[in-house]
Amino acid sequence: MARSKTPVPHAALYYELALWLRSLRERSGLTYRRMAQLIEDARIAGQGCSAVTLSRADRGTVLPRRDVVEAYALVCGASRRDARVRWERAAQRADAVGGGGEPPVVSRPGHRPELVYHPAHLLEAMHRLRVDAGRPSLREMQRRARELDAGPLPRSTLADVLGGLRMPSEELLVAYVRACGQHGDNVPLWRDAWARALDSRAAEAPSSFFRFGRRIM
Repeated sequence: MARSKTPVPHAALYYELALWLRSLRERSGLTYRRMAQLIEDARIAGQGCSAVTLSRADRGTVLPRRDVVEAYALVCGASRRDARVRWERAAQRADAVGGGGEPPVVSRPGHRPELVYHPAHLLEAMHRLRVDAGRPSLREMQRRARELDAGPLPRSTLADVLGGLRMPSEELLVAYVRACGQHGDNVPLWRDAWARALDSRAAEAPSSFFRFGRRIM
């Protein structure tokens, strides 16, 4: 049986998300240890989804990683979509009040690669990232990518991407975000964002591809 724990404080920043997660676990009757084992066996989350991580996820005091929330929900019988929606609401609340979670990525709305689920979101995030990097020219970004050995960043292709005319390749996106100063654990988050945007694009008509009605720059 799932053991009870201290109730979520009503003042907790992520009260609603924590309460929902706890209700799922109580209905399932699973312990955190058993949940962690099921997640590992099914390979439905990345590294670091231990029993301790799952226990922290429903405390309400920090924003857990999205993949942790999804894995928690899935093994307890909820859908990935429902988990994603609830996590996004919590993340938006964190941005609104200046809260944080794990991992720390970017604080301003529109910068978080975890919130990218559509090519339009990706384009906006790319523009905002460049603004934060000091609005370097395309020539400067190409030079930075070359010096970082981040991969090719051809100016003509990048101009088309930033103009909303084409979807970036994964390799070009990685070179772009590294030229904008992103590194370490942030880069895989942008890779995941690219994959979600690509999946969304495939589900839509080609004519609805990338433009979203406004430019950031």
